[in-house]
Amino acid sequence: MRLPGRFEWKVLGSMLAVAALAVALSAYALYFMVQRFADFSLEHDAQMAGSSARAADVFRSYFADRKDEFRRRAHEIAAAAPAHMAELAPTEGLLRAQLLLGTEVVETWEAPAETLNRSREAPPILVALPAAQGEAPRALELVFGIPAQMYQDFLALRAAIEKEQQIDRVFGLLVPRFLRQYLILVLAILAVAPLGGWLVARRVTRRVARLHTAARAVGAGDLSVRVAPKGKDELDELGRAFDRMVAELAQARSRLEYLQKVSAWQEVARRLAHEIKNPLMPIQLAVQEIASKYPGDDPSYRRLLDTATEILREEITGLRRLVEDFSAFAKLPKVEPTPLDLVPLVEEIVRLQPEWQSFVKVETSGSVSAPCDKVLFRRVIANLVENALQAASRAGREPQVVIRVERRPDRERAAILVDDNGPGVPAADRQRVFDPYVTFRPGGTGLGLAIVRKIVIDHGGDVSVGDAPAPLAGARFVVELPC
Repeated sequence: MRLPGRFEWKVLGSMLAVAALAVALSAYALYFMVQRFADFSLEHDAQMAGSSARAADVFRSYFADRKDEFRRRAHEIAAAAPAHMAELAPTEGLLRAQLLLGTEVVETWEAPAETLNRSREAPPILVALPAAQGEAPRALELVFGIPAQMYQDFLALRAAIEKEQQIDRVFGLLVPRFLRQYLILVLAILAVAPLGGWLVARRVTRRVARLHTAARAVGAGDLSVRVAPKGKDELDELGRAFDRMVAELAQARSRLEYLQKVSAWQEVARRLAHEIKNPLMPIQLAVQEIASKYPGDDPSYRRLLDTATEILREEITGLRRLVEDFSAFAKLPKVEPTPLDLVPLVEEIVRLQPEWQSFVKVETSGSVSAPCDKVLFRRVIANLVENALQAASRAGREPQVVIRVERRPDRERAAILVDDNGPGVPAADRQRVFDPYVTFRPGGTGLGLAIVRKIVIDHGGDVSVGDAPAPLAGARFVVELPC
């Protein structure tokens, strides 16, 4: 596994710093909130404790006063010695009264049900009644009541006090536990943050490292390297731009090497043309003189002499044609491009060649403009079409050639595609077919396609043999020019 580089460590450190800062800020915020809540809770508890204590004291004082009051009134009622319990009905707050003779209940009185429902019974009070000499002791059992709402308020207050005390106990237990759990969570986040940062950094820096490796390979001279990104973010766009740059650099180097090679071959062609052209005229004159100076009448020798003369004349004519080809290749004029619409230009080139009309078809999808030298470009189209017609004829087929002119907006280039129904070009020969003196046609010089590529390169473009199957099942030559 590749060790993290400096850039990865920087990204990892930045992510860890951001994570630590976020955790620290959140921990401080939590501490601040808990502290504020604790202060508020303590203040609230103090207030509630004081209020609850005062309220409880009020209720206790009230119940104590009522108990003393009930005892005092019970003694007053006993001192009055009522004859019947019903006489006690007007007594305020009395709910029930019983007259006891020893342990036996003699008489009972009870307040109406409505009064009983509105009151809460206090503990019964037993007071003795005055008795005559020899009578059995008598007593009154009196039950007073207090308002039911008052008692319910007391119960609610007591329940609230108990609940508050329970909450205080629970809060005191839960807050430390919560803080411990939060601390564990913070430590876990701090432990996971480097791993997450490392994974993210690896994903990002892996692509950067790929670009770095590819750039070093390009710097070392390998122009076949490609990054081939698959995403859509800025790094992937950078990778695609890098691939386009390297591809253009490879094409530029290929064109430069080709131009250097062609320049050397042009010098060779110039010298060969000069060396071959000089002796041609003396040879031709010598042959003519030999043929005309023979005075004899030997028919067989005359036939031999005529045959030799004809052969020499044909070879001299071939050598002259070869010299012309060498001279044309060695003296290619300088390109002087001007903006032209390629569609009417190609149509005009085809129209001015009557022998092509039955075999060549032009297709286009609209106007396509590009800087072009009209004279030299005619030669490019002528050489490609002648090459296509000869290839189909050698294969024993009726020639068919389709020329398509189109614009390639993705590459900002104009393209001219020349398809034929010949035997095609083998994959191994698709690059060297443009080299000078490389030919697969008997009697060919191998200069036609070399001249084509030289002219196209001088226009700032290039020509190639298509890799995809051609529509006519033959070869496809693609000429690209900058728009």
